[in-house]
Amino acid sequence: MKTIKGLCLGAALLAVAFVASDARAHDDDDAVAAIEGTGTFTSVVTRTTQTLTPPCVSLITRIGTVSFSGFISNVLANGTQVAHALRDACAAPVQGPTKQTYKLRNATVAGRTGDLVIESEGFFEGDAATAPGARNRYHFEIRGISGGLKHLRGEGQSVGLATGFPGVPATSSNTYYARAWFEDD
Repeated sequence: MKTIKGLCLGAALLAVAFVASDARAHDDDDAVAAIEGTGTFTSVVTRTTQTLTPPCVSLITRIGTVSFSGFISNVLANGTQVAHALRDACAAPVQGPTKQTYKLRNATVAGRTGDLVIESEGFFEGDAATAPGARNRYHFEIRGISGGLKHLRGEGQSVGLATGFPGVPATSSNTYYARAWFEDD
């Protein structure tokens, strides 16, 4: 009887070990190698302001071109930016939430070239229209949409400074960290 119980217990343990190792092997098969890096991006934009209610709150729109260098790269002529920020100047310091969409044509990541969309959300503090400008911090998602980047997905963070002094083109300079992976290759 002890021998039968021992054999049953051994078979049960062996079955559990097999199922667990099969599950780990399956998880390893689904693992996707991530690539990561850093860089900078700069933009040149036209800034418009719409006063809201109360009048100390305004909607800022910044539309223009953007260039990434480093881990993600493209040339200024192949990148567009549309940004909307809700500027709260009702109390110091001026601050608010902001959201940007960057569309990059012929961008390069890890030696592959294609089109990307980067959706970014975050916050700014300070006034871009007065020195030294508005400091910002964003979290973003990366989505490859064509060419060698079609299956690229990723995420990242950035910090930077936006300016828009009277008589000078509105710009922003940012430093970023990104992590990405290729799905369904």
